[in-house]
Amino acid sequence: MPHVDRQAVRRTVAGTGLLFDGVDTGERKYLGSCFSLLEPMVFVTAAHCIEGVPLERLRVNHHGGPPPDLFTAVQRIEWVLEADLAVFQTDAPGARWAAPFSRVKYAADFGEEVCAFGYPVDLISPISVKVTPRFFRGTVLRPFLFERDGRRYSAFELSFACPPGLSGGPLFLAEDPATVIGVVTENFETIAVRDEVVEEKRPGEVVRHEARHVITFGVAANIFSACDAIEKILGRRLPDPEPQRYP
Repeated sequence: MPHVDRQAVRRTVAGTGLLFDGVDTGERKYLGSCFSLLEPMVFVTAAHCIEGVPLERLRVNHHGGPPPDLFTAVQRIEWVLEADLAVFQTDAPGARWAAPFSRVKYAADFGEEVCAFGYPVDLISPISVKVTPRFFRGTVLRPFLFERDGRRYSAFELSFACPPGLSGGPLFLAEDPATVIGVVTENFETIAVRDEVVEEKRPGEVVRHEARHVITFGVAANIFSACDAIEKILGRRLPDPEPQRYP
């Protein structure tokens, strides 16, 4: 498995942001993750993270940015609702601390090694629910056409879970962390696996104990679905996609 160097991880963190509904600190509501692509002001996220939120209330936390630009307003959104994607532009022209993902790849093979990064909600900690940065690494189990709630789009099934709050975060190549291939959208399937069954004999009865663990597979929308929206925001064409190798 290729090594992901620390400098590459730092760039990933600098290119990934947090989405909020609300301007004032006391009323901000966390919505999900997002990431900068090709230019510091251009961001991509999962559409369901920001649907129904008025444009004037949307704020992006550019991780590592100085005040007053730490929380910046969203100026414009291009929707790709059928693919659960959205591309937007912020109003922080001086956001030079951001490190956008600099390359785009439109396809992935079975078993391709990938990573995801974002700010999922911590559902395990005993303290109040909080947002935590988390790094995931695994493989593409399959490229496929994902469909749910009327949305049908080209996607990648992942070997790791995508917990709430990670939606909108980048899926990128393990061997080339500057290249993004997808946008995390949701969990696809959860399976409970039975590890062992132990029978305990008690007077007049036999008690069965089962040990189980849960396996969850995540889904990321293919970034190719957002090409038109990205081009509208950038005002230029993206590189032509490689030939499709799956439906």
